Amino acid sequence: MKKINKQSKFALLLLFMAVAMGYSSCKKTDEGAGGAPVITKVRLISKSDTLPNVVHRVTLDSNSIYDETRQVKFDSTVVAGRLNNQYAIVGENLLTTLSVSFNGVQVNYNPALLTDKSIIISIPATTPYGASQSNKLVVTTKFGTASFNFPILQPPPIITSFSPVAAGSGEIVTLVGTIFEGVTKVTFDSIPAQIVGTPTSTQIQVRVPAGVVQSRILVTTPGGTTRSTGSFGFKALLYDDVFATGWGSYLGYNSTINLVNTVNVKRGTNAIATTFTDGYGALQIGYNGSTIDVVKSGLTAIKFSIYGGAGIVAGSKVQLVINGNYGNAVPITLTPGVYTDYTIQLKDLGNPTVITEFVLQSLGNAVPSTIYVDDLGFI
Repeated sequence: MKKINKQSKFALLLLFMAVAMGYSSCKKTDEGAGGAPVITKVRLISKSDTLPNVVHRVTLDSNSIYDETRQVKFDSTVVAGRLNNQYAIVGENLLTTLSVSFNGVQVNYNPALLTDKSIIISIPATTPYGASQSNKLVVTTKFGTASFNFPILQPPPIITSFSPVAAGSGEIVTLVGTIFEGVTKVTFDSIPAQIVGTPTSTQIQVRVPAGVVQSRILVTTPGGTTRSTGSFGFKALLYDDVFATGWGSYLGYNSTINLVNTVNVKRGTNAIATTFTDGYGALQIGYNGSTIDVVKSGLTAIKFSIYGGAGIVAGSKVQLVINGNYGNAVPITLTPGVYTDYTIQLKDLGNPTVITEFVLQSLGNAVPSTIYVDDLGFI
């Protein structure tokens, strides 16, 4: 075997040291400079972002851009965050990040997207918000912790329902939903409503303002404004204590009708009391006014409320018929002793192009049996 001379040994030692230094240098580069983390800002992520001196590891479109949270208009820097939105935390010495939290709650991030200057995160829907929170973004790395003032904004309110579905001026409507904290305004379209009592995070009561016939209800909180998906009131009113103009030209068969009934009234002073004297008697209301054009009026459904009175038992039914189209009648199950609200789509009633008649016919109920009809109209 050939002996290795001193010069060869020295050369091998130098090579080993070079490899070790190179490995150490690469490892240090991979892990960042090793200093304490620094957060300089939080910004939106967008393909239109042209800010210089920012590591652009990900270029995703943000679903929503909220100018009111931006530090400078048209800049991507934001001073507050919204739930379910994606952001880039920008700073120094971030490559060895171990955790990211908002208001004390840790959020997930993808370590593969980390750089020494940025972290890509999404703020989850469960992140707490509000005045009672710390409003702090905290990043912890192998070499320290950085804290940054970054409040989480309240989400917009959510309206799930309201009742009653129609009411007169000055009457109370109850809104049910979530995130009603700090409600500042409720309107029926553009008409402001008076808030009654003390709202909660899930319920608001308001008085119906004068002049409302058909509208959406809007709730405004610090998180924004939300409009109800369903309509309040009617686009074309048929009966509200009295018949609307043009309605009531004939009033039924095999039945007795009381138009000034004051018993079992859902709203206002009167409801239509109909006593069926035959198993298939009907409340039949005709229309002889100017043409009600379904398309031009934007009508999609008919809405009304029925109280099951004497003779009505569980399982009792009536059928709704429009314009005498009994081939497209819709059966309705009644509830004894209470009012039930019904909304029937016009497409299920034969898709009428005009409205000329409304019928509620008994379907073999006991004789006599009585129903009370209130809040009747088209939406």
